[in-house]
Amino acid sequence: MELIYKIDFNSTNFYFKHIIDDLIQESTINAYSKMYRGFILLVCEDEAEKIENFFKILEEKLPLSIFISKAQVLEKFDFEAFEELKEQDVKLNLSLLTNDEITKTINENNIDFSNDIEKIKKGGVSRFETHNGLKDLFLPSVEQREKFEKLGYEVKLLITNINKISNLVDISQKDLQLLCSIERPLIKLKFKLLQNAKAEFSSTRFIYAKIPDDKETLLFAQALKEAGIDYLLYINDEVYQDGLKVTYNEDQNIIIHGEKGLFPKYDFDLKRRVNSSLDYFEEYGSVYKACIAQFNKRLVSTIGVYFSYKSDESAIKINSVEHGEKDLILVPNVVNNIEKCFEDIRSIDENTNRLIDNYKNRFPNYFEKEFKDKDLDGFEAILNMLAYVLGMKDYKQFEDTALMFTGKSGLQIDMKVMKFDDKNYLDYRRIIQSTMSYKMAGVENSLLAYSFYESLCDFISDNISEIQNEINAKDIILCGDMFANSILLSKVKKKLNSINILIPKEYPLDY
Repeated sequence: MELIYKIDFNSTNFYFKHIIDDLIQESTINAYSKMYRGFILLVCEDEAEKIENFFKILEEKLPLSIFISKAQVLEKFDFEAFEELKEQDVKLNLSLLTNDEITKTINENNIDFSNDIEKIKKGGVSRFETHNGLKDLFLPSVEQREKFEKLGYEVKLLITNINKISNLVDISQKDLQLLCSIERPLIKLKFKLLQNAKAEFSSTRFIYAKIPDDKETLLFAQALKEAGIDYLLYINDEVYQDGLKVTYNEDQNIIIHGEKGLFPKYDFDLKRRVNSSLDYFEEYGSVYKACIAQFNKRLVSTIGVYFSYKSDESAIKINSVEHGEKDLILVPNVVNNIEKCFEDIRSIDENTNRLIDNYKNRFPNYFEKEFKDKDLDGFEAILNMLAYVLGMKDYKQFEDTALMFTGKSGLQIDMKVMKFDDKNYLDYRRIIQSTMSYKMAGVENSLLAYSFYESLCDFISDNISEIQNEINAKDIILCGDMFANSILLSKVKKKLNSINILIPKEYPLDY
């Protein structure tokens, strides 16, 4: 009996094929696997009972992966129509913690972590070293968290007991699958409404979390769990690769940022080793151009929206055979300074002077702090100033506040195009002005933050529809880490249902 099984796999790294090959060898079944662009083919040629038993082993032992989308049995396969990938000599930066490997590691190692655990229990910070770098781990604490955040670190959650995590956060089956996948990514989770717990863990209701992703952390986590510590907060030193940040929608898993488990890799289009996302994107000149190459759209007209929090290149773009890449509407790179922002808003008309003066009188405590980092770009600076006028810390808190809104629709925030030096720019002044006007009218922050992303979606949709009619494009590429925001992404997909939306699968959304 022959059975052909196709596993859609959105990566050209071979580690998952190796896991399948090991299970074939372990099962002594007459079978083999082949790697192709976008899928792995598993061919079994054996007795029906042996094949059935083998698939039971696959179901039990084959780990989850962020790159798997679906699997199916094929009636036949045209081997001549597809080119099999040949593995290149590139060592992946990933610990393959299968269930068997986890059990083996725990059983074969007996390390005394009692000093570290006692230090943590007393409210201290444990400096924990792995082969990738250092982690500082500590019990949830407002004081410790804020201390590290003031130093510029991102505080994240290490889950030592996955069976207890639902006591702390609202977690879906998809969240669990991603957390437990072989790549061990970071997933943004939302805290339950537990008294006092939120402030100890995060300044918002959200935090990026993961489970152990290397042998050293696995062993430490096991000792912590046995000591009754189910989760800790942690930071990394600057050189540590802390894995991929991943999100998802109804269609696919989406890599936001990250290197670990993804790079280095061999890129079969570039025909060379790629060491990092920076290396990959700079090869093509931009994230958008790299996406055009990924989707093989060089020879057709394509619209692109590259909206990034930190990049100075955010824009609505087109790419055509005749003219190459062209920016149609740019996001301005403004100074991260609220007084300069107010100066720009005052230039709109005589009414804005009164709005700003009244606003300062109404919310004087919002203006007691200053931005430490004035050298920011694009959306990060704009959203930082939006956060500032709403009494929030920064753009991350602004985004998390938007995710807290429970309604189905928001208000219309002004999103207009302004002409400057013969170029079209998103008029950031109008965004902040209209938000302040709503705030003066008593609108609460979560609705205002949500309304920004919804109105930005409308801005994208209106302009894309006009561009699509002019250049007859059938595809739009969405890239940049702003599209990790579930509000923006879901509403853009709903609005632009007449055009084929492409979102990177194998590479990150952004640098």
